[in-house]
Amino acid sequence: MFGRHHERPLSVSRDDEGSEARFRRFLQDLHTYERHMTFETTRDAFLDLYSAWLKTREPWLKIQLVMLAFELHRLNPEFQFDLNFAD
Repeated sequence: MFGRHHERPLSVSRDDEGSEARFRRFLQDLHTYERHMTFETTRDAFLDLYSAWLKTREPWLKIQLVMLAFELHRLNPEFQFDLNFAD
């Protein structure tokens, strides 16, 4: 009545492997897109802040600029900004 069924082990078909590979590629593309959007959003904030600093020369804005510059460099090591800008 409650006998144990002998189940065959699940086999992975080529379609499943292809689906898994496509899903991994999708996740990789999504990660790349998210990183790109994060960089662009941070860059826009940096440029807005830099514009405000040029107008006001407020020291606290300069500190935030430095923090954003480091974040931008972390997101994209090719990003460079001269942190020795004059007050």
